[in-house]
Amino acid sequence: MKNNSLKAIVCLCLLLLLALGQLEAKKVVVQRPVYMIGVAFSFVDSAVFITDMHLVDSISIEKKTKFLMDRQLYSFQLQRYLEATYKGGPYMPCVFFSPNKKKMERRYLSLHKRYAHNEEFRMHLVDQGMFRFKPEKYIEVEEQPMPSKKRKKKS
Repeated sequence: MKNNSLKAIVCLCLLLLLALGQLEAKKVVVQRPVYMIGVAFSFVDSAVFITDMHLVDSISIEKKTKFLMDRQLYSFQLQRYLEATYKGGPYMPCVFFSPNKKKMERRYLSLHKRYAHNEEFRMHLVDQGMFRFKPEKYIEVEEQPMPSKKRKKKS
């Protein structure tokens, strides 16, 4: 009985150490080409803008989670373009990406099918000649601990 409880404690300690190691692990970011599609909605005039799917080189992706680093910067690129070109804003942009071309083709066709025949929205296609995503340089920023406020003791 003691042998089993000792094994359980040792296993629990090892799992705890592994979990703590994962928390302290640094993000490993890789540069790779991905296919991107941008979609933006204008709730003022019920317009939907869909960009063509195109390949963007040197995109920073977290290796473990395959998450696009600084995703909001790519959304801002599309938002700035639409605000400069079409005056119907504000726009809510969204970016889809994948290194797999077939997956992105299916996503593009799905989005196109959803909004092309929907009478509630007016779909506008944004051609590659008009807008292309540009790679953003990812800069890793270390988080600084928040300074704690010291409270004065009341006498």
